Amino acid sequence: MKNRLISGIIFIILGLFIAVGPQTVFPVCGVHTAAQSAEQTSMPMNSQETDQSEQCAADGDAMSASMNMMMKCHGTGQAALGLGALIAVSGVLLILLRSKQTRLGLSIALFLNGILALLIPTALIGVCDGAQMSCRMLALPALTILSSLAIIAAAANAVYLYQSDKKERQKNEAAAVNH
Repeated sequence: MKNRLISGIIFIILGLFIAVGPQTVFPVCGVHTAAQSAEQTSMPMNSQETDQSEQCAADGDAMSASMNMMMKCHGTGQAALGLGALIAVSGVLLILLRSKQTRLGLSIALFLNGILALLIPTALIGVCDGAQMSCRMLALPALTILSSLAIIAAAANAVYLYQSDKKERQKNEAAAVNH
């Protein structure tokens, strides 16, 4: 009971921070206009985006100045929301389910979810390129730390559950042989 409660609460907290953090505490960028994103990043837009913007301006498109573009970190925040919710729900299941083998399976799933939560801001989707962007200064380190903690906690819980289940099976086998 003690392991179920402690590990479940840890994953609920980590999952909630991963889910809600990029929306509130360590915010990621949202939808920006092309002009805002060019001003906020220290790196200019790539040549293809610049050519497209010039083409729109040449065509007299009034929307080119306020063209909305989704920042990479916005996608990272949305993915973190889903993964964090999944981690938190798995934490609730760790508390509710009694079977060690089922909890071991959940811990392995949590380990893999933690790896995915780590890869999203670092390799799969990423964050903005600008060094001064809040997503790079706040969200990337926070998500990296929280994901790493989830990976470590899931691995430790899986090892603990595997070893305790193995000891319990050996104890039951020894008792069956003695009778």
